[in-house]
Amino acid sequence: MSGFPGAVAPRVPIRSEPPVKMKSVVIRTADIQKSIAFYENVLGFSFDSMISAAPGKQIAFLSDKESGCRIELLHNELGKASSAGGVSLTFVVDQIGEAEKFLLSKGVRIISAPKTIKDGKKIMTAVDPNGVELDFIEE
Repeated sequence: MSGFPGAVAPRVPIRSEPPVKMKSVVIRTADIQKSIAFYENVLGFSFDSMISAAPGKQIAFLSDKESGCRIELLHNELGKASSAGGVSLTFVVDQIGEAEKFLLSKGVRIISAPKTIKDGKKIMTAVDPNGVELDFIEE
Protein backbone atom coordinates (compact mmCIF):
# COMPACT_ATOMS: atom_id res chain seq x y z
CA MET A 1 0.00 0.00 0.00
CA SER A 2 1.58 3.23 -1.05
CA GLY A 3 2.16 6.16 1.25
CA PHE A 4 1.55 4.37 4.56
CA PRO A 5 4.57 2.70 6.17
CA GLY A 6 3.61 -0.63 7.68
CA ALA A 7 0.20 -0.68 5.99
CA VAL A 8 -1.08 -4.15 5.20
CA ALA A 9 -2.81 -5.05 1.97
CA PRO A 10 -6.38 -6.29 2.36
CA ARG A 11 -6.66 -10.04 2.88
CA VAL A 12 -7.79 -12.08 -0.06
CA PRO A 13 -10.33 -14.68 1.05
CA ILE A 14 -8.96 -18.21 0.88
CA ARG A 15 -12.41 -19.67 0.25
CA SER A 16 -15.65 -18.21 -0.90
CA GLU A 17 -18.56 -18.11 1.51
CA PRO A 18 -21.33 -20.62 0.87
CA PRO A 19 -24.41 -18.94 -0.60
CA VAL A 20 -26.76 -20.55 1.94
CA LYS A 21 -28.59 -19.74 5.19
CA MET A 22 -29.95 -22.42 7.53
CA LYS A 23 -33.74 -22.59 7.51
CA SER A 24 -34.95 -25.71 9.32
CA VAL A 25 -34.50 -29.35 10.18
CA VAL A 26 -36.87 -31.78 8.46
CA ILE A 27 -37.94 -34.95 10.24
CA ARG A 28 -39.74 -37.63 8.25
CA THR A 29 -42.53 -39.23 10.25
CA ALA A 30 -44.94 -42.13 9.85
CA ASP A 31 -47.53 -40.46 12.15
CA ILE A 32 -47.59 -36.69 11.76
CA GLN A 33 -50.23 -36.07 14.47
CA LYS A 34 -48.28 -38.09 17.03
CA SER A 35 -45.10 -36.20 16.08
CA ILE A 36 -46.80 -32.81 16.37
CA ALA A 37 -48.10 -33.74 19.83
CA PHE A 38 -44.62 -34.87 20.92
CA TYR A 39 -42.84 -31.69 19.80
CA GLU A 40 -45.57 -29.46 21.29
CA ASN A 41 -46.28 -31.27 24.56
CA VAL A 42 -42.87 -32.74 25.39
CA LEU A 43 -40.35 -30.31 23.88
CA GLY A 44 -42.38 -27.09 23.98
CA PHE A 45 -42.42 -26.26 20.26
CA SER A 46 -45.28 -24.15 18.90
CA PHE A 47 -47.35 -25.38 15.96
CA ASP A 48 -47.18 -22.75 13.20
CA SER A 49 -48.98 -24.27 10.20
CA MET A 50 -49.48 -27.32 8.02
CA ILE A 51 -49.65 -27.67 4.25
CA SER A 52 -50.51 -30.45 1.85
CA ALA A 53 -47.52 -30.25 -0.51
CA ALA A 54 -48.85 -32.97 -2.84
CA PRO A 55 -51.39 -35.79 -2.67
CA GLY A 56 -50.47 -37.93 0.35
CA LYS A 57 -47.74 -35.50 1.48
CA GLN A 58 -48.21 -33.25 4.51
CA ILE A 59 -45.72 -30.87 6.11
CA ALA A 60 -46.21 -29.43 9.60
CA PHE A 61 -44.14 -26.40 10.61
CA LEU A 62 -43.20 -25.92 14.26
CA SER A 63 -40.86 -23.49 15.99
CA ASP A 64 -39.23 -22.86 19.33
CA LYS A 65 -40.01 -19.20 19.95
CA GLU A 66 -37.15 -18.77 22.43
CA SER A 67 -34.31 -20.08 20.25
CA GLY A 68 -35.82 -19.46 16.82
CA CYS A 69 -35.20 -23.11 15.87
CA ARG A 70 -37.65 -24.42 13.27
CA ILE A 71 -38.55 -27.97 12.40
CA GLU A 72 -40.66 -29.43 9.62
CA LEU A 73 -42.43 -32.72 10.15
CA LEU A 74 -42.87 -34.45 6.80
CA HIS A 75 -45.36 -37.24 6.25
CA ASN A 76 -45.40 -38.91 2.85
CA GLU A 77 -47.77 -41.85 2.53
CA LEU A 78 -45.81 -43.17 -0.45
CA GLY A 79 -42.32 -42.50 0.94
CA LYS A 80 -40.06 -44.57 3.09
CA ALA A 81 -37.53 -43.62 5.75
CA SER A 82 -34.13 -42.56 4.51
CA SER A 83 -30.90 -44.33 5.37
CA ALA A 84 -29.83 -41.25 7.38
CA GLY A 85 -32.56 -41.73 9.97
CA GLY A 86 -35.27 -39.67 8.28
CA VAL A 87 -33.65 -36.30 8.98
CA SER A 88 -32.69 -33.65 6.45
CA LEU A 89 -31.54 -30.04 6.68
CA THR A 90 -33.15 -27.20 4.74
CA PHE A 91 -31.25 -24.11 3.61
CA VAL A 92 -32.49 -20.93 1.94
CA VAL A 93 -30.51 -19.63 -1.03
CA ASP A 94 -30.78 -16.39 -2.97
CA GLN A 95 -30.28 -18.04 -6.36
CA ILE A 96 -30.65 -21.81 -6.85
CA GLY A 97 -28.40 -21.88 -9.93
CA GLU A 98 -25.53 -20.21 -8.09
CA ALA A 99 -25.98 -22.57 -5.14
CA GLU A 100 -25.83 -25.54 -7.52
CA LYS A 101 -22.58 -24.26 -9.07
CA PHE A 102 -21.07 -23.67 -5.63
CA LEU A 103 -21.99 -27.15 -4.37
CA LEU A 104 -20.70 -28.86 -7.51
CA SER A 105 -17.42 -26.93 -7.23
CA LYS A 106 -17.05 -28.38 -3.72
CA GLY A 107 -17.68 -31.93 -4.92
CA VAL A 108 -21.11 -32.21 -3.31
CA ARG A 109 -23.36 -34.88 -4.85
CA ILE A 110 -26.70 -33.48 -6.01
CA ILE A 111 -29.43 -36.11 -6.02
CA SER A 112 -32.27 -33.94 -7.31
CA ALA A 113 -31.46 -31.14 -9.75
CA PRO A 114 -33.11 -27.73 -9.29
CA LYS A 115 -36.82 -27.72 -10.10
CA THR A 116 -39.77 -25.41 -9.58
CA ILE A 117 -42.36 -26.62 -7.07
CA LYS A 118 -45.66 -25.38 -5.66
CA ASP A 119 -45.91 -21.60 -5.19
CA GLY A 120 -43.04 -21.00 -7.64
CA LYS A 121 -40.32 -21.93 -5.17
CA LYS A 122 -37.25 -23.68 -6.55
CA ILE A 123 -35.71 -26.64 -4.76
CA MET A 124 -32.64 -28.83 -5.14
CA THR A 125 -31.50 -31.76 -2.99
CA ALA A 126 -27.94 -32.86 -2.25
CA VAL A 127 -26.39 -35.23 0.29
CA ASP A 128 -23.63 -34.77 2.82
CA PRO A 129 -20.84 -37.37 3.23
CA ASN A 130 -23.06 -39.30 5.69
CA GLY A 131 -26.05 -39.52 3.38
CA VAL A 132 -28.05 -36.80 5.17
CA GLU A 133 -30.28 -35.01 2.68
CA LEU A 134 -29.67 -31.28 2.24
CA ASP A 135 -32.53 -29.33 0.65
CA PHE A 136 -31.81 -25.93 -0.87
CA ILE A 137 -34.77 -23.64 -1.50
CA GLU A 138 -34.98 -20.38 -3.43
CA GLU A 139 -38.05 -18.61 -2.05
